[in-house]
Amino acid sequence: MKTLKDILIGINTIQILGNAEVNISGIQYDSRALQSGDVFFAVKGTSTDGHHFISMAVQKGAKVIICETIPDQAGPDVTYVKVADSAFALGVASSNYYDSPSGNLKLVGVTGTNGKTTTATLLYRMFRLLGYKAGLLSTVCNQ
Repeated sequence: MKTLKDILIGINTIQILGNAEVNISGIQYDSRALQSGDVFFAVKGTSTDGHHFISMAVQKGAKVIICETIPDQAGPDVTYVKVADSAFALGVASSNYYDSPSGNLKLVGVTGTNGKTTTATLLYRMFRLLGYKAGLLSTVCNQ
């Protein structure tokens, strides 16, 4: 189990109200899917602002709220972390929580004007024939 302090590595925090050593059981940005013990990220979207759902997240058992604006009536049993960009913080915290899974990926990108799909497909097939696990994302197919 990770602590809040563990997942905040690499995130520029403006203010922390509460216990940074609290254990967390998961990460959520959707208050409807939140479970007791999770961290809730209040992310501003194009049509809805996650800050409107902070009270719902607290009622559902969120131990930590990461937001850009701390509510006036902050709950005493909840830790609040103020950050400049909660969407960015969500990405960094998720990577920290799941032990940086993208660090284990080796990526090959193909750029240019002509032949990208052909080159990417040939590389994909070659890596597979050599016994590597490989994926392909192109305009023609995704494998």
